[in-house]
Amino acid sequence: MGSGYTVDPEQLRQHASTLEALQDRFAAITSASSYIEQDDEAYGLLCGWISGCLEDRHQRHATIVEYVAENLGLAAQAVRACADDFETSDEDTGRAFRELESRMGN
Repeated sequence: MGSGYTVDPEQLRQHASTLEALQDRFAAITSASSYIEQDDEAYGLLCGWISGCLEDRHQRHATIVEYVAENLGLAAQAVRACADDFETSDEDTGRAFRELESRMGN
């Protein structure tokens, strides 16, 4: 028989929190990026023409950042759901064994 495995639901929840913190950092990137996009003087007078050249790239970058942030949120939700499922499964299994033990008279 295999040695099995142990899952700590709290560690999974901590990992989900880490993913959410990373998602928040992507939100900060989006915010800073939109500020630069809206500011005609973000590059100064000498290099102001650069913003026009970078606009297409900026839009693609914004789309990718949005996609990654959304997926981090989805991953965090899934990890939290796994933690809940493991916890529920452990509780249900423990309850079933206790009931069996009491029926056997131990």
